[in-house]
Amino acid sequence: MSVEESMLFRNMEASDFPPCRVRYFNLKLDIVAILASQEAKKFQSLTCETQIGDISTEDEASRLLAEMHNTMKEVAESEFYSKMTDQLRNDPDIQSNLKRVLGSRSHVLMVIYALGSIEYSYRSQYQLAIALLLKNDFSTWIGEIEVFDPMFSPCDCLVMDELGCKVLSVNEQCRREVKKPTLFYTPYAERCHISNVLDANWCPSQINTMILLCVCPGQHHFDFIKKPIFKMFMFVYDEGQFSKEIRRKQGIMKNKFLKKQGDYIHLRNCGEFFFSETFLWNDDFEECRDIDYRIPRRHRCLWQPPHTGWIKLNFSGKGHDKNSPAGFGGIFRNKFEDRMVVYSGNLGEADTTVASVEGLKQGLRCLQYMPPVRRLVVEGNDPSVTRWVSKNGIEPPMKIREDLLEIFDLFRNMDIVVYDVYEEANSLAIELANRGSKLHNLRIWVAPS
Repeated sequence: MSVEESMLFRNMEASDFPPCRVRYFNLKLDIVAILASQEAKKFQSLTCETQIGDISTEDEASRLLAEMHNTMKEVAESEFYSKMTDQLRNDPDIQSNLKRVLGSRSHVLMVIYALGSIEYSYRSQYQLAIALLLKNDFSTWIGEIEVFDPMFSPCDCLVMDELGCKVLSVNEQCRREVKKPTLFYTPYAERCHISNVLDANWCPSQINTMILLCVCPGQHHFDFIKKPIFKMFMFVYDEGQFSKEIRRKQGIMKNKFLKKQGDYIHLRNCGEFFFSETFLWNDDFEECRDIDYRIPRRHRCLWQPPHTGWIKLNFSGKGHDKNSPAGFGGIFRNKFEDRMVVYSGNLGEADTTVASVEGLKQGLRCLQYMPPVRRLVVEGNDPSVTRWVSKNGIEPPMKIREDLLEIFDLFRNMDIVVYDVYEEANSLAIELANRGSKLHNLRIWVAPS
């Protein structure tokens, strides 16, 4: 069934539906066009249990690679990375010690230990983004990147290779002996791992040609103001005594989840367990629950009804282009898949990030037209926005900070779970955002109670 423009919202004209007004609608008449367009077909094709469990490593790797490029862009535009690179370029102590470490060599080899799995951890994605950006921005002295973590999945390895990193096939137990200038980057290493690095190189000829970049112990969390600290150690051996140059850098938060033992299958199982447990807790915390890991693929590919006691909001935003202005839209549904509220609107000239944030904000404003909601699941297809909203990302850009503050205020007195999904699991919200770009003002439909 094809969707005609006139079929969608056909009984309401912009002229008689101002932004401040709410209209009730007939579910079967007014929303059938959208359902026939995308979501119904995709839901039917994905409900087969074998399809839900089937995981394509190549497909997931391609999505993860695109996600990593977006993460790198996000980090590159952040204030903390700007300060970090500025100090690396302009601090005279760092520059003089760097020359000493390099000696007659032109580049250092970067070795990354204890990174974690980028398939299952956003924090690991941020840390890898820092390493890749440093290599790009300081290509005059940072050379090849070698990386190892026992938690790497096959998908991680494919993405690392595409990003130009060599994945080591042997677990060195963090005991590599330095043969040439080497920068050890250890985002989530335990003290014993750092000790292994030092113990393997505890002699003048080796310790003088290595740099250690790690996260300070005890740094677990950050928000818009507080950030953890990186420490850079450049060791100097002089007449039997060790001294060390320490420079602090703003960095990314320490990972708690990846401290568990095991491999990527263990991570996947933990992700499934924690994701399910999030919705089964009976306590009322009235805050945003902490899903600080990347949820398993099957929950990202398929829209699923919320658990008992929860309401689900799917939102999306579309940036403006030469053919149409920006738009946003979203929909609330319960465990019976009943459509409770549908909204859609035009935003004029705005990029996708701003449109997505507006889509979420307008959706939360629609809560006033619904019975009291105590537990809300929020799904969107923009990973950066969902990270900022769940406070698992770096500082957001100034253009959306005011809107985010309103969103946090609207979150009060509710249990909130926020995470990102793929477009196929958010197809209805995406369709509403596309349709919203063609409207003249905001429209809200509330199902009769």
